[in-house]
Amino acid sequence: MNSKIQFVFVGFIAMTLLLVAGCGTPVMRNTTTVHQPGGDYALVTFLRPTSFGGAISFALWDGDQFIGILDAKRVVQYKASPGQHLFLARSENWSYLEANLEAGKQYYVIGKVFPGAWKARVALSPVVKEAEVTDEKLDQWVSGGTPQEIIPEQFDAYQNPRQAQVREAMAKFEAGEVKFEVLEADDYR
Repeated sequence: MNSKIQFVFVGFIAMTLLLVAGCGTPVMRNTTTVHQPGGDYALVTFLRPTSFGGAISFALWDGDQFIGILDAKRVVQYKASPGQHLFLARSENWSYLEANLEAGKQYYVIGKVFPGAWKARVALSPVVKEAEVTDEKLDQWVSGGTPQEIIPEQFDAYQNPRQAQVREAMAKFEAGEVKFEVLEADDYR
């Protein structure tokens, strides 16, 4: 092998090893499903009921607080304080969901992926009262997914380096520069 080709080959192997090593720390772990919210919080269930875009995962945020990473056929449940929230998801793009939540109620949000220019795009789609999604279908999706939660020791390591990006995305929302979905207090199930 001539030295130029060998140099490129060794460089390619080194870059591949660096990329794989950088992706090696898991952030989420399996947990159990919460079936009913408590009286002092709203339960928001984020789910991806299909395996479409299975290699794509995206981070979920409540404002600048990291909620978790949603993968295909997974469920992330979030105990949220009652009142106004801005939920965000990040892949190639940011997706925004403004929510008004009521304590003791359960809400559902479907994470969808779409083809993008460099990687998949994401959309948070609230399950609203007039949606054609039945309670039985929601139960089937939740029971068919694997519930996950953040590994507590990984929370700061994931959240802290991304704070500037999240705050920038929130500023665009506050300036009215982005489209967003809405989840109303009476959209509970």
